[in-house]
Amino acid sequence: MRQICVMNRFIMTCLALAYVVVSLAQGTVKGRVLDKQTNEVLQFVNIRVTQSATGKMVKGAITDAKGTFNVTGLADGKYVLTVSFMGYKDVVRNFEVTKDRRAVSYNALYLAGDQKMLKEVQVTGQRSQMKLEVDRKSFSVDQVLAAAGGSASDLLENIPSVEVTTDGEISLRGNSSVEVWINGKASGLTSDNRAEILQQIPAESIEKIEVIDNPSAKFSPEGSAGIINIILKRDRRAGYYGSVRAGAATSGGWNTGGSINYSSGKLDAFANVGYRRRKNNGGSLSEQTYKGSNTYQNYEAENNRGGGNLFARAGLTWHFTDKDDLSFSGMTMQGKRDNESIIPYHYGTVGAPTDSRLMFRRNTSDGDMRMYHAEMGYTHTFSEAHKLDFNLSFGKWKSDDNSYYQDSTTYIDPAGPTEYMYQYRPMFINNRSWEAKLDYENQIMENLKLEAGYNGRFSHENTPQESWMDGSSWAGHNITEDKEYFNRFIYDMDVHALYATLTTKVGRLGVMAGLRGEYWRVNTESYTYDQEHDPSLRDAPFKKDYFQLFPSLFLNYPLTETSQLQLNYTRRLRRPWGGQLNSFKNTSDASMVSFGNPELTPEYTNSFSLNYLKTWQNHTLSVGTYYRPTTDVIQTVKYNVDDVIYSTSENVAKSQSAGVELILKDKLFRILDLTTTVNAYYYKLDGFRYVINDQTVTGRSDENFSWDARMLASFILPYDISLQATGNYRSRTVITQGYRKPSASLDLGLRKSFLNKQFALSVNWRDVFNSRRWKTYTNTDSFERYQENWRDPRANITLTWNFGNMSSKKKPREEMNSGMDDENQSFGGYGE
Repeated sequence: MRQICVMNRFIMTCLALAYVVVSLAQGTVKGRVLDKQTNEVLQFVNIRVTQSATGKMVKGAITDAKGTFNVTGLADGKYVLTVSFMGYKDVVRNFEVTKDRRAVSYNALYLAGDQKMLKEVQVTGQRSQMKLEVDRKSFSVDQVLAAAGGSASDLLENIPSVEVTTDGEISLRGNSSVEVWINGKASGLTSDNRAEILQQIPAESIEKIEVIDNPSAKFSPEGSAGIINIILKRDRRAGYYGSVRAGAATSGGWNTGGSINYSSGKLDAFANVGYRRRKNNGGSLSEQTYKGSNTYQNYEAENNRGGGNLFARAGLTWHFTDKDDLSFSGMTMQGKRDNESIIPYHYGTVGAPTDSRLMFRRNTSDGDMRMYHAEMGYTHTFSEAHKLDFNLSFGKWKSDDNSYYQDSTTYIDPAGPTEYMYQYRPMFINNRSWEAKLDYENQIMENLKLEAGYNGRFSHENTPQESWMDGSSWAGHNITEDKEYFNRFIYDMDVHALYATLTTKVGRLGVMAGLRGEYWRVNTESYTYDQEHDPSLRDAPFKKDYFQLFPSLFLNYPLTETSQLQLNYTRRLRRPWGGQLNSFKNTSDASMVSFGNPELTPEYTNSFSLNYLKTWQNHTLSVGTYYRPTTDVIQTVKYNVDDVIYSTSENVAKSQSAGVELILKDKLFRILDLTTTVNAYYYKLDGFRYVINDQTVTGRSDENFSWDARMLASFILPYDISLQATGNYRSRTVITQGYRKPSASLDLGLRKSFLNKQFALSVNWRDVFNSRRWKTYTNTDSFERYQENWRDPRANITLTWNFGNMSSKKKPREEMNSGMDDENQSFGGYGE
């Protein structure tokens, strides 16, 4: 028996040695793929290994989140490695596996943009406009012609699944609970000011936009729909270079700006400045009927919005050792705005031949806005896969707004004397915030990666608003303070977060699991005029604190060399923003009184997504499904008291949303790139019943199937001409107590480069058919209301001059067949 055991051990040892010998006899080829222009890693790139003699394909793979690939199991022989990705030229390398050299490595394989010759005529090449990454979609926007001369808001209108209202509010996949960041951080943007800021940032200063629809525990859980990250330009090619631009719009606006970059071995520096004079014309209408009294209030208004804005950025990075970087950067926006609208309010009884009264309101407003953001960063790199990063930033937003309301009311039935009213309402918004981030990353073992860190955010707002009125004239000669309207709102929120994620690989299955813990405190105070001047009358501050855990799990499984499946889960939340918590009643809209609710609590979402990705030579298909049950949904609700509509926010009920997003990229006939996005989703909101200020507010359970589609067609024409057409369609969508009607729109853009691409002329036409309109219908037991908002179509023309030492670029790192032993391997495709 003992002899049998010894023999079994001997046989197992021989088999193990044989396995080792066979394994050692198998060759491998590995490497990393990068974009030649931006030096960024490229994911999901096709890798093919073919026999040199026959051209027969032997093995294949796709690059992971770090842009790396590793093809194993190659017998001795001569091979051809082909690296291909849509929108780029193929890279081909010949290599050989021998008994003396089993492993072949490439430090870096650079893919260049596809520049083709068609019938011996120069054709303009374009970089791929969308890159599908593991946890996000990246959209290169320097080729979006429809936004040339426009703003960040104009660019966002061209990003799949992103919606931008006429007021600049942002939503993703039909959900307004979305975070908007600049360069990976909030950068001073809040729900109160981001619409204003995004309408000022020049589109030309933006390099790409990332849509992170299911962020991991490394990122803030804020925003149940995800995060939209705006990456500003910061090129690092060696030498100096820059550009100057100027443009004008048919609406009467104009813009000018410039940028300069410098890069050397020790220093990287950049600066850009731009000025935009905005002039946008549009309108709005409302038809409102009160069911109890059978009366109405209607209006149709013209809105003229304008202003001038200076936007500037600068930054410096000092590489003071091979492993240490110190950076400083800042961003500022200084500007003024001036708006005017004429609104005729019609009042009367439904079915009557004439109005009972007519009120004309002239609303003018002006204001100064100032935004400052500064940050300091330090990075220490222990090795390529082991680093520590610290960032400290400070932001300030200040806006002084002056609004003037001049009303004249004429009584028709019965007739009476005309009444006049003048109101002056100033508001002084003051926000400041600090943010500190510490991130640690370590590739502990070949198949184990740790990321951990701390994130602290501290914000403070102190915003007073006043009212002065004259009830005897339209001009305001004898104004007195309206103490009933005075309000001071103080809002503080401090957030402390710790997170950790582990990334590993079990066979072919890549796993990334994370946990984030957040503790935050909220303090709100709202003072009336008497409380402002007599502290003894003040109510106690409204304080709340919370602690919540936010887990995340990402699974990735490669089905074939060119396709993979991803399953993700994260827990998200939506915190109420400052204005939603202010109990002050705002009467600036004559058709509605709005106020906040300090009792609001966050809404929480469990976000599940299942994604499939398939790549071909000239095509890429991404199919993503998602399911998001949400509790304590925050919604705007309206109710009627004595024919006055009141609007506030409540945690109304539970909701469920589920959908499918299909993205298809096609390169056709060498001159046409198509990006098609279709997002179809189901939404259900449970019914609710609340008592607010002694009024019963109800909402029926409602469910709806909606879909939207967007197609971006880019034509690469001879003589350095590019043409783009962007079509959008949004179906009928359910909102609280109503729905939004369907809409469609078309944008066109054209770009011509000349004089060796030193100059570029861009022309675009936004909303060609004047069909980009927001139409909503609200219906409750006591009233119904139809609203419509629009902005007039406009065309822009922009001329850009590029200058500098453009030939003095850093040479790509040598593509040597060595040095890859320490490179990050594929762990299921998950990284930063």
